[in-house]
Amino acid sequence: MSAAPGGPGTAGVDRATLEWLRTLVREIVQLPESEDVDRRTLRQLGAGSLQVVAVQFRVLQETSVTVEMGELVGETPVADLAALIDARRPAA
Repeated sequence: MSAAPGGPGTAGVDRATLEWLRTLVREIVQLPESEDVDRRTLRQLGAGSLQVVAVQFRVLQETSVTVEMGELVGETPVADLAALIDARRPAA
């Protein structure tokens, strides 16, 4: 399986969703645009509990997808969270 244009380890992830989530995470955790977030968890990126809640809320608000707190604070990298969001999107 080849990697998506988003970078290594992002195979099978919708590019638009991944880019949106990257931007969201960088904004909320206050990271520079140059920060590589795809293969890192929110915890590894230094997100505090309020920041994780903010990510959870924005994902729900903007995609109508519920991501459980355990998924956000666990070992799920940002690219995998993007794939999870896509998989749970309501059918249009």
